[in-house]
Amino acid sequence: MTSAKTAGAPLPVYGLRRDASIFVLLRDTKPCLTPDGREFSFPTEGLASAVMAEWVAGGARPDARKMPLTQLAATSLDRVPQDRTTIINSLVAYVGSELLCHRAPDGSKLAALQNDEWQPLLDWAADSFGARLQTGTGIMPVKQSTDAIEAFRQVIAEQNDVQLAGVRHAVDSCGSLILGLALAKARLLPEQVFAAAELESLTQADQWGEDPVTTSRHAQIMRELKLCQQWFALLGAKA
Repeated sequence: MTSAKTAGAPLPVYGLRRDASIFVLLRDTKPCLTPDGREFSFPTEGLASAVMAEWVAGGARPDARKMPLTQLAATSLDRVPQDRTTIINSLVAYVGSELLCHRAPDGSKLAALQNDEWQPLLDWAADSFGARLQTGTGIMPVKQSTDAIEAFRQVIAEQNDVQLAGVRHAVDSCGSLILGLALAKARLLPEQVFAAAELESLTQADQWGEDPVTTSRHAQIMRELKLCQQWFALLGAKA
């Protein structure tokens, strides 16, 4: 599988080399390398082809800033293996401040919306991971059981490096471990994750209107969530 050259100055020719169960990205028959000097290798042909398409689109001088899948792939190869324990711990830490567990005061319109939108996801997490989380009001952390924390730790630790890179990006983008895992496991679409993560700000915007800063932030969140959905889909949604 290779890319074609176009008229004018010769462009790099990209291809894939299959080594057992992985696919290596090639540029002019030589492996493309990550910033740390590792070969760009992928567990599925779909992901490898999508990353290759970014390189092809970049022409003679690919710009990493315009190659989000490539950036996430580099993270999965360079950062995740050496920082795996730290990454797992940082994701587990979300349990203590899980967005879906922090509710508005009882009786408010927002509290009713949160219960309708968020409780089914907490129930899904309890059924899927054996982790029943407690809810509370206000901004203070809600104390969760050791069993729930360890259940989430096990789920996170089961991810391979490529999956874990996507999970971390999804969780950091939406601010919720449960929503990030729901996206990783194709339980929710990006639009649904966004709506749940931004429930309060969207409710306020309905009443007061949305300011340019919030609009820009929302657009960035959606871009990142759609990137994560693409990442998981190309991995075969095996997170």
